[in-house]
Amino acid sequence: MKCNDARTFMSQIAGKSVTIQVQQSDVNFLSTNGYLSVMPKGDYDQAAAEVANLTQMNDALQNEMVQERIARAALTKDERKTHSILFHLEGRDEKEAEVAKVENERGAVAREDADIVERDSRIKELIQKKSAIDRMVPYDGLYLSLTGLGVLTLNDLNVRNYRVSDSDFSDFIEERMETLGELHSIAERGSYQVSNLRTRVLEADFSQLWNVSIGLAKLRADQSQISQRFLLALSILHHFDSTLDNKMMAAEIITSLTANSSQSSIDNSDLQNLTKTLQSLDHDLRHHAKVPKQISTGVAALVMFGRRYDGTYPTDRFLEFSRMTRSYESAAILSVMNDPSNQLPSKFQAFRSMFGLWGYQTSDDTELASAFLSISDLGPDDVRLKMSIIVTALKNYLEYPLVAAAILTSIPTLEANETLDLMEKAYSQLWSFAIGLERSELVSLSVRMIHGIKNELVEKLDPTAKILKTPVQFTHAPSNIFFGYYAPLIIVHSIYYSTFSGIGGFHPAHVHGVGGGGFGG
Repeated sequence: MKCNDARTFMSQIAGKSVTIQVQQSDVNFLSTNGYLSVMPKGDYDQAAAEVANLTQMNDALQNEMVQERIARAALTKDERKTHSILFHLEGRDEKEAEVAKVENERGAVAREDADIVERDSRIKELIQKKSAIDRMVPYDGLYLSLTGLGVLTLNDLNVRNYRVSDSDFSDFIEERMETLGELHSIAERGSYQVSNLRTRVLEADFSQLWNVSIGLAKLRADQSQISQRFLLALSILHHFDSTLDNKMMAAEIITSLTANSSQSSIDNSDLQNLTKTLQSLDHDLRHHAKVPKQISTGVAALVMFGRRYDGTYPTDRFLEFSRMTRSYESAAILSVMNDPSNQLPSKFQAFRSMFGLWGYQTSDDTELASAFLSISDLGPDDVRLKMSIIVTALKNYLEYPLVAAAILTSIPTLEANETLDLMEKAYSQLWSFAIGLERSELVSLSVRMIHGIKNELVEKLDPTAKILKTPVQFTHAPSNIFFGYYAPLIIVHSIYYSTFSGIGGFHPAHVHGVGGGGFGG
């Protein structure tokens, strides 16, 4: 069964008018796996007959409840009478009669209460049954309706139909469950990292801990070893002059440089050499590029991340881009991208111009958004519609949505609605772990969780766009004052060797597919 057939069939069931014919084996598959409720006609007719008198049954219950309240009031009155002073002045026969009367009334009320509970339970059962059969539609001697899982799956099919319509439905389900499982796993590992770090990095607040923990959770090595390497790196960076955010950013990048899946254990013997390299780059950037000391460690770590195949670092490219933008983080993002054709400067300017035409003044947001879009394979004409849709959606959650929107827009394999749907899924997996964070913080973390999606054109375009554990991260702390805060808006962790330097899945070795109607002029 193809996804498009499944979508059409399930949509018609939801609309209570089925005209498409599918194989019985497909109906059985949908029913067995929990997407459809199937009822034979005989059972449906019997259920319809059972619920036919539901209104009368409910009226009768209400009447009985009124009578029960009257009986209970009479019982209460008689019970009080047996406890009064006058009761003790009555004769023996009168007392025994009053007590017997109370006992009879108490028994009658108890029986009436039990009957009400039984009737109420039966009515609730019939209401559920009525709700189920009201959703059912006749099909080939059966009655069908979508389950809750079926409704959710139909929603996913509608969102992804532009990509998966010709794929097998079973493959789509497998990919869907894998994606949800991966998002849950990232959130769970992030919670593990927060638990490890919160007693070791006391100066960091809860949001900062979650920020770095999502990045660590997406690395493929053993999580306990990753935590240990990060803490060692952070302790070595203690004497650096930058803010805690920037030290944590640098420590995460250092952690990622050897924390890959090919190693059975992490060797931390390289930390001292990496720190010396970082210190040298930090010194050079502060003195030659005038990078403020508050952010120089984070910027230097980004530049170190872009180590070239010959062992040098792209400081020359950083100096070039730092003359184009006052955002040193943006210059660092652009500098580590391998750009043999030297198209990045013109792309960066084009995106800045696009935001200017949209009415944005130059700010942290416009510079970083332009940088993230520039290192993607997309140009302004490719992203205008998609970007505008995502910005509009994120305005409901973020006061300054431009950077997050640019990161999501730069994912080339997904159109706007699917990108937002995936972010929502990440949010739903994250919120139960990160209790106490604001909604805007959870949205920002959700962006980090899903960024790094790619597809590679090897034999054919992969229609499922797996989530990579090599993201680009941002800490959303924008200001309407031009570069007024010394908090890094991005954290990168991932590593590409040789000439394959890049960020979060975007580098020249990858061929990205652009799909869907979400891209337009």
